[in-house]
Amino acid sequence: MGAAEVLTAIITALPVAALVMTRTGAVLAANAAAERTLGVVEASRDALYAAPSDALRAIRSAVRDAGRHGHVPTPFETVDASGAALVIRSASLVIEGIGAVVVVAEEHGEAGALRAQVRLLEEELRASRSNVDTENGELVATNEELQRANHELHARLAELRDALEASRHKDDFLAMLAHELRNPLAPILSAMQVIRRHPDNSDVVQRAREVVERQVRHQAQLLDDLLDVSRITRGLIKLRKSAIDARSAVAAAVEATRPVIDARSHTLAVMLPDEPLRLEADPTRLTQMVTNLLDNAAKYTHPGGHIEVSARHEGAHLVVSVRDTGIGIPEDLQARIFDLFTQGDVPIARPLGGLGLGLSLVRSLAALHDGTIDVKSDGPGRGSEFTIRLPAGKAEGARRTETASGGTARHVLVIEDNADAREMLRIALELDGHRVETAADGTSGVETALRTTPDLVLVDIGLPGLDGYAVARQLRAVLGHRVTLVALTGYGQSEDRRRTSEAGFDAHLVKPVDPDVLSRALATDFRTAA
Repeated sequence: MGAAEVLTAIITALPVAALVMTRTGAVLAANAAAERTLGVVEASRDALYAAPSDALRAIRSAVRDAGRHGHVPTPFETVDASGAALVIRSASLVIEGIGAVVVVAEEHGEAGALRAQVRLLEEELRASRSNVDTENGELVATNEELQRANHELHARLAELRDALEASRHKDDFLAMLAHELRNPLAPILSAMQVIRRHPDNSDVVQRAREVVERQVRHQAQLLDDLLDVSRITRGLIKLRKSAIDARSAVAAAVEATRPVIDARSHTLAVMLPDEPLRLEADPTRLTQMVTNLLDNAAKYTHPGGHIEVSARHEGAHLVVSVRDTGIGIPEDLQARIFDLFTQGDVPIARPLGGLGLGLSLVRSLAALHDGTIDVKSDGPGRGSEFTIRLPAGKAEGARRTETASGGTARHVLVIEDNADAREMLRIALELDGHRVETAADGTSGVETALRTTPDLVLVDIGLPGLDGYAVARQLRAVLGHRVTLVALTGYGQSEDRRRTSEAGFDAHLVKPVDPDVLSRALATDFRTAA
């Protein structure tokens, strides 16, 4: 109930003539006694007006005169229609923001009771105003709370939608991962059966060997991509920047992807300047970025397509672009093409393979170099262009990186507890012309090394009993740097590399070891390199 309604109810209940007027004399409310005594009548639903009455005219005049000075009339006397003497008293109040005056007319004998009624009226009005203010405050607070709850609800719904979308992407990724890891096993098993059944057919054995090697490399690349994503996500990737010529990284990427490009009958144009493209960067990671872009271009371009790779300086940046005539990218996918596990619409047969990690890796590696990558495509069937921009930095003295392609025969000791791995390493090394000895555990490995003093020792870290770290420490303590120590392990994170280095190893190779990487390790004189 509002203040005006409360006031009307109180006035109606008073036993004496009472009315409420504005400071200009307009009547807002009156009770039955006022109608009888002062001649007040209700003229309409919206307002109360006075019939001609001397008493009412006197009251209105007094209220107007006092209102001009911001006061209320002082008590005065008048007579009603019957000639009876009336005492007129008044009080000021505010109703719903409007200044008003309560006027009470009483006969002389009713003065005390009237003052009590006026005090009661004032108290009731104050209580009513306080209740209204409290209710208004509660309504405002409730409204603010509802708005906050609504905002939180919308935010939570957005989070749930994002979580559901992320969960769907992860489910798709896990299905792809199972498919990609399982797929190479079938040709590997088939190739091994062919070799077992036809060991004397050199052509068949050679083709089967190539199948096994190709599939193992494919699986190793998948695992490397997964590990790189994990390391980048946890901030464990450490760049090994140096002054390099970017042309070498592009050339290495072209060499790595040439088989898939040729297999799909693409033409490849490599556009590099004659002068060096110097910059400060991690050469391995730069090669990885360009390799991923070329590999994507080869896979997502229909056979017989055209691919271009170029590198150039633009101001203070190195710019590497890979353009293709492939399937293109829908506009709505371009904004999220670099997100993890994103591949667009992929058929269930998955003829192109992959886990949707490559472009995300490129973006992350570019960001680690304080660079960017962007994509342009006019839509499906219109090809794509990916552009990497890296700050060149201070790269004076950059030179083309050269890698060893061979070397003299070495005396090698292989310490590996896995019999199959140990035997295959021995055969591969001996076929390359090296003299090889083997040991199946750390203790016998140390004894053999101290007895024969090999040029290089390949040590599995996870040996039973005396592990690889202990083997390295013992050999380094006795033989010093007369022997090269190379760690073989399935762990390749920065912390793992730090531990092998502290144990005394010269190099850290991650299983499965690429034969080319192993050949370079065998050809490197680490004493000179150090």
